[in-house]
Amino acid sequence: MKSSLKVKITLWFIVIIIIAFILYGSLIFTVFRFNLREEKFIHSLRDNPEIGRAIVDRIAEINRREKGFRFFPPIAILTAGLLWRVFSIISGGVLLIIIVSTSGGFLFLRRSLNQINTITNNVKEIDEKKLHIRLNLKGNDAISKMAKTFDSMLDKIENSFNQQKQFIQNASHELNTPLTIIKTKIDVLKLNKNITKREYEETLQLINNEIIRLSKITDDLLLLSSLEDISKQNQFEQVDIKKIIQKVLALFRNKIDSKNLISKTNYKGHTNILGIKTQVEQFVFNLIDNAIKYSEQNKELEIKTYIDSKKSNLFFEIKNESSFIKKEDIPHIFDRFYKVKGASSYRIKGYGLGLSICKKIIENHKGKITVQLDKQNKVVTFKVTLPLFKAKTNTGKDTKHHQL
Repeated sequence: MKSSLKVKITLWFIVIIIIAFILYGSLIFTVFRFNLREEKFIHSLRDNPEIGRAIVDRIAEINRREKGFRFFPPIAILTAGLLWRVFSIISGGVLLIIIVSTSGGFLFLRRSLNQINTITNNVKEIDEKKLHIRLNLKGNDAISKMAKTFDSMLDKIENSFNQQKQFIQNASHELNTPLTIIKTKIDVLKLNKNITKREYEETLQLINNEIIRLSKITDDLLLLSSLEDISKQNQFEQVDIKKIIQKVLALFRNKIDSKNLISKTNYKGHTNILGIKTQVEQFVFNLIDNAIKYSEQNKELEIKTYIDSKKSNLFFEIKNESSFIKKEDIPHIFDRFYKVKGASSYRIKGYGLGLSICKKIIENHKGKITVQLDKQNKVVTFKVTLPLFKAKTNTGKDTKHHQL
C-alpha cells in the first residue's frame, strides 16, 4: 500500500535526525579520544627535548589548579572535568538546535499539508455549477502563490464559461427568431384557403429572406469556429491590404452613394502584410460594412493606412460619424451577438457577429484592434495594428517588402 505524503516526509525527517546524531557522536568521540586527552599531551611535551622541563611542569601545575570554567584556557589544555562540561554544553546546544529546527520543520510541514488538503477538497467541489468557489489562501509561500494562480485561472474559466453560456443563449435566440417567423407564415398559408397569388408570393419572399438570414448566421458561426484553429498560419502569404480596401470600397459604392457619404482614402508607406488573403478580405469587408451601416447621411467616411517609425507595423484606421453608437456600447462592441441599442428602430440590420469575426481574424494575424468614440464630434474610429510583411534577401536577412 502506498504511503501518504505526510508519512513519507515524517520518515525523511527521522532518517535525517538519526544520521545527524550518528555524525555528531562520531565527531565528539574522535575529538575526545585523539585530541583532548591530558596525560598523553603532557607526556608528549616532556618527551620533547626542545621544550624545557620547567615549562612542562608549569603547565601541569596550572591544569591541576584550574577549577573554573573557561572555553579557552590561556596556556593549559582542557582538564578532564572541563572537557566533560564543554562536551555537555555542546551536546545540549546541538540537541536544542535539532529540536527547534525539527519542530519548525514539522510546523511548516503541517501548515503546507493543511493548505494542500484545502486545495484538494475545494477542487473536488468545483464543477460547472460551482465555478464561483475560490481557494483564497493568504501568504507569500510557494503553495499560497500556486493557490492564487489557480484562483486566477478559475476567474478566466468562469468568465469563459459565462461567455459561452451567453453565446449559446444569444445564438439560440437569433436562430429561433427566423424559424418562428417561417413557421408562423407557413401556418397562415395552411389556414388561409382564399390566399391570393400576390400574398402567396410575398409570403414566399419573406420566408426566403429569413432562410437567407439563417444561412448567414450559421455561416458566420462556422467561420468563428474555424477561426479558433490557428494551425492555418502556415498558409500565410504576402497580402496587399491597399488593393483589398479598394476592392471592397468598389463593392459598396452603391451603398455609399445611397447615403451620400464622402469617402476619403489615404495610404502612406508600405501596405503589404503577412496573412491569409480571404480572412483579410473578410475583416476589411466587415469593418467597411459596419462603418457604412452606422454612418449618418451626408457624412464623411475616412480610411487610411500608415506605418510606425520602426517600419514593423501597419496601421489601418476607418472613421465614420454616427449618433447610433454610445459610450456604453464601446466595451461590448466586439462581443458576439451584441447589437447597438436603438439600431433596430433605425432599421439597421445586423446579427452582432461581424466585429467578433474581425477581432478573431486580427488576433490570429498577431494584430490588435481597438475602437474609440469622440462624443463631441460623434466620430467612431476603428484602429487595426498588423505586422508588416518581411521578405528574405539573398543574404538571408529580413527586410521590409516595398509596396508593389
